[in-house]
Amino acid sequence: MDPAVKDHLIDRLTDLFGPGWGWNLEEVHYDVSSPTTAGLFRVRFDGQRDPVFVKVLSSYHQWPMLDLLTDEFRELATSTDLWRYEADVYLDGLAYSLPSGLRLPKLHSVEMLDDDHLVMFLEDVQPAADDWDHERYGRAAELLGKLSARLTRNDALLAAAIRTPGKLTRLMHAGFVERFAIRPLLDESVWDHPLLAGSGLRQELAGLVSGLPALLDDLAQRPQLMSHGDACPQNLLIPADDPDGFVAIDWTLSGLVAAGDDLGQLLIGRAHSGQLGVEELAELRELVVERYHAGLVSEGRANVGVDDVRAGLDGSLVLRNAFLSVPLGILAEPVTDESAAFMSQRLELTRYLVELGAVSLSG
Repeated sequence: MDPAVKDHLIDRLTDLFGPGWGWNLEEVHYDVSSPTTAGLFRVRFDGQRDPVFVKVLSSYHQWPMLDLLTDEFRELATSTDLWRYEADVYLDGLAYSLPSGLRLPKLHSVEMLDDDHLVMFLEDVQPAADDWDHERYGRAAELLGKLSARLTRNDALLAAAIRTPGKLTRLMHAGFVERFAIRPLLDESVWDHPLLAGSGLRQELAGLVSGLPALLDDLAQRPQLMSHGDACPQNLLIPADDPDGFVAIDWTLSGLVAAGDDLGQLLIGRAHSGQLGVEELAELRELVVERYHAGLVSEGRANVGVDDVRAGLDGSLVLRNAFLSVPLGILAEPVTDESAAFMSQRLELTRYLVELGAVSLSG
């Protein structure tokens, strides 16, 4: 974080909590995944007061890679308040659209630090055990189905949400995957690295690229529902005071997408972290499709078929993750047994996603 922005944050904390005694600010380390996340912190207090989670958002104008976005995405990012989408979701509260068992974190306040930065003061959700067994995946999938049905019925997402069928999926794919993943991944020299040589995946990935326009067209024709946007397990917190429920965080730009789209992120989150192997992911795939569909039916959306949900899930997995699952960043580091094992797991995952893409295109 820019030191000046952090100074502004500390000044605001001092205004709220007093000049430095009785509280302290801890930085929460995280993998950078969002261009608008400037910093994560936790404020701890002396005595009995609960800690407060602090998230600082920054405008796209502050993002170093802004000029690399497509013209369409850059225009959207810089000419609107898209950067504060998550804060606006919490302020709105999505009343009447959250099914029982799924809630937002409690929002204490949103404060502007300057024209390009704001800070959210949020509930510091105390987590239960991180036990993602099959039943928890199924429960999450069912709640996501209910959520999508309700958000769509109530047209509950913010004005910034994209409501043209197929547009959001195309925008995200062209703006991020094509720009930042496909080109470096298909560079022939990359595959000379000892961790990648001999895998044969470059040719398979290159073959998949040619089918992506057809896949995008197919998803745009499927039943469209509103979604969370990044419903991975890491963004569905399990609160200690309600271990059967979830707290949905990190709301990202969303809108109308193919029914089942959220399930892709639900499955890929722990696969990317190495906690979910390809074999178990494949087993869970049909479970989450059935449970998501059950959630839709319970909310009156029986007109969306199981096959449509499965197509939305598979399309999300392929378009958002097939070209992002090879961790190119570790190629610059010394080869170790750990990095070799990690790369082997990710190559297995990538091969599964490529094969899934081939099946989707052939169907």
